[in-house]
Amino acid sequence: MAKRTGPSSASGTAPETSGEKVGFGVNMPVETAALARAVAFARAKKRGGRASVSALLLDLVEHHRKELEEESARYLPLFLD
Repeated sequence: MAKRTGPSSASGTAPETSGEKVGFGVNMPVETAALARAVAFARAKKRGGRASVSALLLDLVEHHRKELEEESARYLPLFLD
C-alpha cells in the first residue's frame, strides 16, 4: 500500500498535477539508479536546489504522459479512485 503525504514544501522543477503526493519504492538495477542519481545531481547543480530522483521521474512521466496514458488507458481509472 502506498503512503500518502501532504504537499511538499520544497519547490520542484517538475510540473505538478495536484497538491497531494504519494510515496512508493522503486527497485531498479544499480547502474540505472546511479544514472538517475547522477542526472538528479547534474540538474541540481545546473538549476539550483536539491538533487531529486523523484523530480527526475516526474519530469520523465510528464514528458511521456500522452503515450503512457494511451498504454495504461484500461487500468488508469483503477488507480485514480
